[in-house]
Amino acid sequence: MTRILPSWFVERINPVPDEDDLPVSTLELFFDLIFVFTVAQFTAIIAHDPLIGLLQTVLMFGFLWWIYAGYSWLTNVIPPERPARRILLLIAMAGWLVIALTIPAAFESGGLWIAVGLLVVVLVHGLMYLQAARAFGPVFIANLAAVAAVFAAELGPEGLWRYVFWGLATAIVWSVPIWHGQRGLNLHPAHITERHGLVVIVALGESVVAIGIGAAGLPIDADLLVAAVLGLAIGACMWWSLFVHDLPATEHALTATTDAVKRVRKVLVGLSYSFIPVLIGILVTAAGLKHAVGHAMEPLDPASTLLLSGGVAMFLLGTAGLRFSMPLPRPWERVALAAVVLLVAPLGLVNTALQLGAIVIVLIAGLEVERRTAKAALKPVPSE
Repeated sequence: MTRILPSWFVERINPVPDEDDLPVSTLELFFDLIFVFTVAQFTAIIAHDPLIGLLQTVLMFGFLWWIYAGYSWLTNVIPPERPARRILLLIAMAGWLVIALTIPAAFESGGLWIAVGLLVVVLVHGLMYLQAARAFGPVFIANLAAVAAVFAAELGPEGLWRYVFWGLATAIVWSVPIWHGQRGLNLHPAHITERHGLVVIVALGESVVAIGIGAAGLPIDADLLVAAVLGLAIGACMWWSLFVHDLPATEHALTATTDAVKRVRKVLVGLSYSFIPVLIGILVTAAGLKHAVGHAMEPLDPASTLLLSGGVAMFLLGTAGLRFSMPLPRPWERVALAAVVLLVAPLGLVNTALQLGAIVIVLIAGLEVERRTAKAALKPVPSE
């Protein structure tokens, strides 16, 4: 390790045993709250131009989520218990703030500040992670290569050039698990599950913020209140499906996986890859809610109806991916539920409240079916 980092920086860090608590620190919660600004920026981009905004969001968020999830891995193996670690995380938070502020200009006027912010975030993350795991070295190099692609994107002309190089950055980082064997990495199940859950809570909070933004300056009437309450109900159902049904079972599944490499791979597929549609689904739903609030008794335009149903369906498909990867029971139920949510999208062309209400009913019915199915599976089979 001393050949990679100076001796004064290197620390000996041992993995936390599964039976020991590794609570999420208040600094990590503070760190997560910075991400809410990033989430808000993506929601605004999608709401402004659903098609192009969604494409830009997928390209940027693909890379940013990889790096952001990497920080949950980092604090899993290197808890921010010492002043030096805390200062480094605060520096990384400044980098994330720069990234969030410059997201709207990434495909327009451009500028290098988003690339500079990413470079700061990647350097802090990589240098800290190398304190605990030499195996992270190749991943660090890949992350730096992806940042170089973002620099190339922002230095080049607007248009296709930027889309290609942002896509290249995302492809570089998400190809890492294909050629990296994941040996030498260790993760504490409870902490990594909680950190990923917290970022979903932040994103769901953004959907509530979207309701508030959409309501700004509007009269307090049925058009506003009905859409707001139904939008909150959709968010509550999304929360219920993940936090009551899936994440507790995910933690148990990871704890039961004692092989470190298999555990890391389950986290990669279930909490990293699968959470891309989970989080983008929440962002898309929030963008749809911005258009719906204040217009509950009116028809929606086609793009907004697709944002509402498509966002919820994307979220459900992400939770299905989580179930497949752990594995957890009945992942196909979530796929079927996503299909039904998509089928009710045309109702918004008739009436906004009709579509919102239909989504709520579908989600509640689906969750009740899941509850009864799970309860029936737990009943002992009577002996003959």
